[in-house]
Amino acid sequence: MMGGLFAAGGKFEIITDLKLIYVSTAALLMLSAGNAMNDYCDYNIDRINKPNRPIPSGRILRRNALIYASVLISFSIVLGILVNLYALGIAVLVSGLLIFYAFSLKGVPFIGNLTVSSLTAITFISGGVAVGSIHGTLIPGIFAFLFTTAREIVKDLEDTEGDLKNQVNTLATLNPKAAVLVTLSFMLAVIMFSPVPYIFGWYTWHYLLSIMCGVNVVLIFLGYQLWKDMSKSSCTFIQRCMKWDIFIGLAAIYMGTIFQR
Repeated sequence: MMGGLFAAGGKFEIITDLKLIYVSTAALLMLSAGNAMNDYCDYNIDRINKPNRPIPSGRILRRNALIYASVLISFSIVLGILVNLYALGIAVLVSGLLIFYAFSLKGVPFIGNLTVSSLTAITFISGGVAVGSIHGTLIPGIFAFLFTTAREIVKDLEDTEGDLKNQVNTLATLNPKAAVLVTLSFMLAVIMFSPVPYIFGWYTWHYLLSIMCGVNVVLIFLGYQLWKDMSKSSCTFIQRCMKWDIFIGLAAIYMGTIFQR
Protein backbone atom coordinates (compact mmCIF):
# COMPACT_ATOMS: atom_id res chain seq x y z
CA MET A 1 0.00 0.00 0.00
CA MET A 2 2.85 2.38 0.85
CA GLY A 3 4.53 1.53 -2.45
CA GLY A 4 1.43 2.65 -4.35
CA LEU A 5 1.26 5.77 -2.21
CA PHE A 6 4.89 6.67 -2.98
CA ALA A 7 4.40 5.96 -6.69
CA ALA A 8 1.38 8.29 -6.75
CA GLY A 9 3.37 11.16 -5.23
CA GLY A 10 1.75 10.86 -1.81
CA LYS A 11 -1.83 11.27 -3.06
CA PHE A 12 -3.72 9.53 -0.26
CA GLU A 13 -6.82 8.85 -2.37
CA ILE A 14 -4.81 6.19 -4.26
CA ILE A 15 -5.38 3.75 -1.37
CA THR A 16 -8.93 3.21 -2.68
CA ASP A 17 -7.59 2.02 -6.05
CA LEU A 18 -8.94 -1.50 -6.54
CA LYS A 19 -5.77 -2.86 -8.15
CA LEU A 20 -3.65 -1.53 -5.30
CA ILE A 21 -5.99 -3.19 -2.82
CA TYR A 22 -5.62 -6.49 -4.72
CA VAL A 23 -1.82 -6.26 -4.73
CA SER A 24 -1.67 -5.24 -1.06
CA THR A 25 -3.92 -8.14 -0.12
CA ALA A 26 -1.78 -10.51 -2.18
CA ALA A 27 1.35 -9.24 -0.38
CA LEU A 28 -0.31 -9.84 2.97
CA LEU A 29 -1.29 -13.37 1.98
CA MET A 30 2.18 -14.11 0.57
CA LEU A 31 3.84 -12.91 3.77
CA SER A 32 1.49 -15.09 5.82
CA ALA A 33 2.23 -18.07 3.58
CA GLY A 34 5.96 -17.51 3.94
CA ASN A 35 5.68 -17.38 7.72
CA ALA A 36 3.61 -20.58 7.78
CA MET A 37 6.15 -22.40 5.58
CA ASN A 38 9.01 -21.20 7.76
CA ASP A 39 7.20 -22.46 10.86
CA TYR A 40 6.70 -25.81 9.12
CA CYS A 41 10.40 -26.09 8.20
CA ASP A 42 11.67 -24.69 11.51
CA TYR A 43 9.72 -27.10 13.70
CA ASN A 44 12.78 -28.68 15.34
CA ILE A 45 14.54 -25.33 15.74
CA ASP A 46 11.47 -23.66 17.26
CA ARG A 47 11.15 -26.48 19.78
CA ILE A 48 14.36 -25.08 21.27
CA ASN A 49 14.27 -21.37 20.47
CA LYS A 50 10.53 -20.61 20.59
CA PRO A 51 8.61 -23.57 22.08
CA ASN A 52 5.45 -21.50 22.63
CA ARG A 53 4.81 -21.03 18.91
CA PRO A 54 1.65 -22.75 17.57
CA ILE A 55 3.34 -25.77 15.93
CA PRO A 56 5.96 -26.80 18.54
CA SER A 57 3.44 -26.20 21.33
CA GLY A 58 1.04 -28.63 19.61
CA ARG A 59 -1.80 -26.13 19.06
CA ILE A 60 -1.55 -26.57 15.27
CA LEU A 61 -0.61 -29.70 13.34
CA ARG A 62 2.56 -29.25 11.31
CA ARG A 63 1.02 -30.46 8.03
CA ASN A 64 -1.89 -28.04 8.41
CA ALA A 65 0.55 -25.11 8.31
CA LEU A 66 1.79 -26.32 4.91
CA ILE A 67 -1.77 -26.72 3.60
CA TYR A 68 -2.62 -23.24 4.87
CA ALA A 69 0.43 -21.76 3.11
CA SER A 70 -0.51 -23.45 -0.18
CA VAL A 71 -4.04 -22.01 -0.03
CA LEU A 72 -2.74 -18.50 0.67
CA ILE A 73 -0.26 -18.64 -2.22
CA SER A 74 -3.03 -19.77 -4.59
CA PHE A 75 -5.24 -16.83 -3.60
CA SER A 76 -2.29 -14.46 -4.04
CA ILE A 77 -1.65 -15.62 -7.59
CA VAL A 78 -5.35 -15.23 -8.45
CA LEU A 79 -5.23 -11.64 -7.19
CA GLY A 80 -2.15 -11.04 -9.36
CA ILE A 81 -4.11 -12.23 -12.39
CA LEU A 82 -6.83 -9.67 -11.60
CA VAL A 83 -4.31 -6.79 -11.67
CA ASN A 84 -2.03 -7.22 -14.70
CA LEU A 85 0.70 -9.43 -16.16
CA TYR A 86 3.43 -7.65 -14.20
CA ALA A 87 1.62 -8.26 -10.92
CA LEU A 88 1.08 -11.89 -11.90
CA GLY A 89 4.78 -12.24 -12.69
CA ILE A 90 5.72 -10.77 -9.30
CA ALA A 91 3.27 -13.08 -7.53
CA VAL A 92 4.75 -16.15 -9.22
CA LEU A 93 8.32 -14.97 -8.59
CA VAL A 94 7.67 -14.22 -4.92
CA SER A 95 5.88 -17.52 -4.30
CA GLY A 96 8.77 -19.39 -5.91
CA LEU A 97 11.34 -17.53 -3.83
CA LEU A 98 9.37 -18.11 -0.64
CA ILE A 99 9.21 -21.85 -1.26
CA PHE A 100 12.86 -22.03 -2.29
CA TYR A 101 13.89 -20.03 0.77
CA ALA A 102 11.88 -22.06 3.27
CA PHE A 103 13.02 -25.46 2.01
CA SER A 104 16.55 -24.73 0.70
CA LEU A 105 17.99 -21.22 0.98
CA LYS A 106 17.29 -20.69 4.68
CA GLY A 107 20.28 -22.88 5.50
CA VAL A 108 22.62 -21.09 3.07
CA PRO A 109 24.61 -18.51 5.03
CA PHE A 110 23.91 -14.89 4.05
CA ILE A 111 22.19 -15.81 0.76
CA GLY A 112 19.03 -16.60 2.68
CA ASN A 113 19.19 -13.20 4.40
CA LEU A 114 19.58 -11.43 1.06
CA THR A 115 16.59 -13.34 -0.34
CA VAL A 116 14.33 -12.15 2.48
CA SER A 117 15.59 -8.58 2.02
CA SER A 118 14.90 -8.73 -1.72
CA LEU A 119 11.36 -9.96 -1.08
CA THR A 120 10.79 -7.04 1.29
CA ALA A 121 12.02 -4.57 -1.32
CA ILE A 122 9.75 -6.10 -3.97
CA THR A 123 6.64 -5.28 -1.91
CA PHE A 124 7.15 -1.55 -2.54
CA ILE A 125 7.76 -2.06 -6.25
CA SER A 126 4.64 -4.23 -6.54
CA GLY A 127 2.60 -1.33 -5.14
CA GLY A 128 3.95 0.83 -7.94
CA VAL A 129 3.12 -1.85 -10.50
CA ALA A 130 -0.48 -1.82 -9.28
CA VAL A 131 -0.89 1.91 -9.97
CA GLY A 132 1.02 1.85 -13.24
CA SER A 133 4.36 3.40 -12.20
CA ILE A 134 7.33 2.30 -10.11
CA HIS A 135 8.57 5.89 -9.83
CA GLY A 136 8.94 6.68 -6.15
CA THR A 137 9.24 3.04 -5.08
CA LEU A 138 12.94 2.42 -5.72
CA ILE A 139 14.25 4.54 -2.82
CA PRO A 140 12.07 2.82 -0.18
CA GLY A 141 12.93 -0.49 -1.87
CA ILE A 142 16.65 0.15 -1.39
CA PHE A 143 16.12 1.20 2.22
CA ALA A 144 14.03 -1.91 2.86
CA PHE A 145 16.73 -4.15 1.37
CA LEU A 146 19.56 -2.69 3.46
CA PHE A 147 17.55 -2.40 6.67
CA THR A 148 16.02 -5.87 6.43
CA THR A 149 19.36 -7.54 5.74
CA ALA A 150 20.75 -6.08 8.96
CA ARG A 151 17.69 -7.17 10.96
CA GLU A 152 17.66 -10.68 9.47
CA ILE A 153 21.26 -11.30 10.58
CA VAL A 154 20.42 -10.03 14.07
CA LYS A 155 17.54 -12.53 14.14
CA ASP A 156 20.01 -15.28 13.17
CA LEU A 157 22.24 -14.22 16.07
CA GLU A 158 19.18 -14.41 18.32
CA ASP A 159 18.44 -17.99 17.15
CA THR A 160 22.03 -19.28 17.30
CA GLU A 161 21.39 -21.86 20.02
CA GLY A 162 18.62 -23.70 18.18
CA ASP A 163 20.37 -23.42 14.82
CA LEU A 164 23.55 -24.98 16.22
CA LYS A 165 21.68 -27.90 17.79
CA ASN A 166 19.89 -28.57 14.49
CA GLN A 167 23.02 -28.06 12.37
CA VAL A 168 21.56 -25.11 10.47
CA ASN A 169 24.27 -23.06 8.82
CA THR A 170 23.90 -19.31 9.11
CA LEU A 171 26.48 -16.56 9.19
CA ALA A 172 25.76 -16.30 12.92
CA THR A 173 26.51 -19.97 13.62
CA LEU A 174 29.59 -20.11 11.39
CA ASN A 175 31.19 -16.89 12.64
CA PRO A 176 29.24 -14.76 15.15
CA LYS A 177 31.77 -11.92 15.10
CA ALA A 178 31.64 -11.75 11.30
CA ALA A 179 27.82 -11.71 11.52
CA VAL A 180 28.01 -8.71 13.85
CA LEU A 181 30.40 -6.90 11.51
CA VAL A 182 28.20 -7.56 8.47
CA THR A 183 25.15 -6.32 10.40
CA LEU A 184 26.97 -3.15 11.39
CA SER A 185 28.05 -2.68 7.76
CA PHE A 186 24.45 -2.78 6.54
CA MET A 187 23.36 -0.43 9.34
CA LEU A 188 26.11 1.94 8.23
CA ALA A 189 24.96 1.57 4.61
CA VAL A 190 21.46 2.72 5.64
CA ILE A 191 22.91 5.73 7.43
CA MET A 192 25.21 6.66 4.52
CA PHE A 193 22.45 6.24 1.92
CA SER A 194 19.88 8.22 3.91
CA PRO A 195 20.97 11.75 2.80
CA VAL A 196 21.25 10.76 -0.89
CA PRO A 197 17.56 11.39 -1.79
CA TYR A 198 17.79 14.84 -0.18
CA ILE A 199 21.11 15.71 -1.86
CA PHE A 200 19.67 14.91 -5.29
CA GLY A 201 16.47 16.83 -4.58
CA TRP A 202 14.15 13.81 -4.58
CA TYR A 203 12.91 14.45 -1.03
CA THR A 204 12.68 17.61 1.07
CA TRP A 205 14.36 18.60 4.33
CA HIS A 206 11.34 17.22 6.19
CA TYR A 207 12.49 13.76 5.11
CA LEU A 208 16.13 14.42 6.01
CA LEU A 209 15.33 15.65 9.52
CA SER A 210 12.96 12.75 10.19
CA ILE A 211 15.30 10.06 8.86
CA MET A 212 18.32 11.45 10.73
CA CYS A 213 16.54 11.72 14.08
CA GLY A 214 14.12 8.82 13.81
CA VAL A 215 16.23 6.19 12.03
CA ASN A 216 19.93 7.01 11.99
CA VAL A 217 20.20 7.90 15.69
CA VAL A 218 18.33 4.70 16.57
CA LEU A 219 20.60 2.58 14.35
CA ILE A 220 23.72 4.10 15.90
CA PHE A 221 22.41 3.22 19.36
CA LEU A 222 21.38 -0.31 18.33
CA GLY A 223 24.68 -0.87 16.52
CA TYR A 224 26.58 0.08 19.67
CA GLN A 225 24.33 -2.22 21.71
CA LEU A 226 25.06 -5.12 19.36
CA TRP A 227 28.81 -4.43 19.38
CA LYS A 228 29.05 -4.58 23.17
CA ASP A 229 26.46 -7.34 23.75
CA MET A 230 25.53 -10.03 21.23
CA SER A 231 23.62 -12.22 23.68
CA LYS A 232 20.21 -13.69 22.82
CA SER A 233 18.33 -11.17 24.98
CA SER A 234 20.26 -8.26 23.46
CA CYS A 235 19.58 -9.44 19.91
CA THR A 236 15.88 -9.88 20.72
CA PHE A 237 15.74 -6.27 21.92
CA ILE A 238 17.63 -4.98 18.87
CA GLN A 239 15.58 -6.78 16.21
CA ARG A 240 12.30 -5.71 17.86
CA CYS A 241 13.42 -2.07 17.97
CA MET A 242 14.42 -2.30 14.31
CA LYS A 243 11.01 -3.71 13.41
CA TRP A 244 9.24 -0.66 14.86
CA ASP A 245 11.85 1.74 13.48
CA ILE A 246 10.87 0.68 9.95
CA PHE A 247 7.61 2.62 10.36
CA ILE A 248 9.50 5.78 11.27
CA GLY A 249 11.54 5.39 8.08
CA LEU A 250 8.37 4.98 6.00
CA ALA A 251 6.86 8.06 7.62
CA ALA A 252 10.02 10.03 6.79
CA ILE A 253 9.85 8.99 3.13
CA TYR A 254 6.15 9.86 2.97
CA MET A 255 6.79 13.34 4.36
CA GLY A 256 9.57 13.88 1.85
CA THR A 257 7.20 12.76 -0.91
CA ILE A 258 4.18 14.93 -0.06
CA PHE A 259 6.19 18.11 0.59
CA GLN A 260 8.10 17.60 -2.64
CA ARG A 261 4.78 17.47 -4.46
